[in-house]
Amino acid sequence: MTEETYGDVHFDIKQHPALNIGTGKIPEPMVNQLNEYCDELQDNENSKTYDSRLVGEIKKGKQLRVNEDEPRFWPFKKLLKDSANIYVQHFYQAAGKQPSPYHLEINDVWTVHQYESDYNPLHDHGSEYWSALSGFIHLKVPDQIKGKKIEQKDLHGAKGAMDGVTALHWGTTSGRDIPTFKYPQCDFIVPEPGVFYLFPIWLDHLVYPFVGEGERRTISWNINVVWDDDFYENPI
Repeated sequence: MTEETYGDVHFDIKQHPALNIGTGKIPEPMVNQLNEYCDELQDNENSKTYDSRLVGEIKKGKQLRVNEDEPRFWPFKKLLKDSANIYVQHFYQAAGKQPSPYHLEINDVWTVHQYESDYNPLHDHGSEYWSALSGFIHLKVPDQIKGKKIEQKDLHGAKGAMDGVTALHWGTTSGRDIPTFKYPQCDFIVPEPGVFYLFPIWLDHLVYPFVGEGERRTISWNINVVWDDDFYENPI
């Protein structure tokens, strides 16, 4: 809250944020370990496909189930739970509330191997629990996407500024948002290997297709926040 006093007049401004998006980065050895496991999944004809459960228009690549009991996934799985705990505690603290006792369940994990023209249309994630978090980590990024900067001037003239980019949307948006005092309701993520994101399961997001060689590889997941008391019978 911003507070100012001008003579006898006291004026406060209270911000009303829309949501929190968690971001973290894992060390390179962990990235290599996850990529090694993903390579094996991709090469194994018996790997379980997730195509029928996902909205991805993945025609050249694959979407495959990750075995959460795979030892090479364990270190990242622990990191995800630690990050989700930080997320939950931070949200409740910012909201001036105290969370009921809970535990976390990582109930769904899958890979997305995208190649030229593959994309994910606008969607959110589903879960049997309405208190849940979702997220993804980038593990491989084509050279033509790495390190790009998204600037307003580059969105005109078919320059490919959005190729391979992930867009997060939590409301309507336009180029007039800032001058009309409306906080932006979208964010754009240029993929970077080893960087992961965590957000509420209801957040709409999409992945734009890219042109050229290379694989855009991610692992995605859902994390259930399971309340341990009688929350469902007597919600607070």
